[in-house]
Order: sequence, then structure tokens, then C-alpha cells
Amino acid sequence: MMWGQLLRFGIVGLLATFVHMVIGFLLIQSNWLPVMANLLAFIIAFLVSFVGHLGFSFADQVVSLSSALWKFALVALIGFACNEVLLILLLSEGELTDTVSLWTSTGCAAILTFALSRVWAFRAARGTDEPIDADPSGKLTNQ
Repeated sequence: MMWGQLLRFGIVGLLATFVHMVIGFLLIQSNWLPVMANLLAFIIAFLVSFVGHLGFSFADQVVSLSSALWKFALVALIGFACNEVLLILLLSEGELTDTVSLWTSTGCAAILTFALSRVWAFRAARGTDEPIDADPSGKLTNQ
């Protein structure tokens, strides 16, 4: 089961990364600023990634939509922040082209996002077959 999940995660991750790269590349080639191109590419790739991971990669996990969404959004934002910082650093060095810098920063962010998603964002709650959410009082409840 774990290997199948890992394969599915890899497929969705590669698809989302490909979407990110292609959109980023096309926008850069259309004279968008690389950082802005990366932002739009990230947003679109996030949607592809979340839907794919929830419905395909981790379809066998019992997780609540709201819990998975906010956790994965946080994971994606951490990955994106690392992506942007690395992209800015690579661009400031000037040794790589804009496109190669984008590919490098996005590839590194994808590795980080995979690790955090696997161990936290889409991990099923232990000891339960039901999704868990916090009710308004902050207590954990089964749904």
C-alpha cells in the first residue's frame, strides 16, 4: 500500500510540477517578471496538486477535506516561500538563465512539499477510521 501511495503521490507531484514549469516558462517567455510568473504558476499547480492528492494519491486515507486543505495549503505555502527565496537567490547570482533558475527552485520546493505532505498534511488520524476536525470549541470530534 505504501509503495502504491508513493507512486500515486509521485505521479500527481510530477503533473503539478510540470504544470508549474510549463506555465512559468510560458509566462517568462511572454515577458512576465519571473517572480510574478512563478506566483501564478504556483497557484494553478497548487489546485492541480491538492485535487490530485486528495482524490488520487491519498484516496485510501480517511481525512477530512477541511483538515487536508488547510494543512496542504500550509505545506504548499512553505514550499512556495522556499521556492521564491531560492529563485530570487539564483536570479541575483546571475549564473543561470531565468528558466533554469525557475526549474531549480521549483524542483527543490517539490521535494520539500512531498516530505511534508507525506508525514503531515494527508496523514490519516491514528486510531480512527473517521475524519477528524476541531469543533468551534477547539475539541477534536469525529465526523
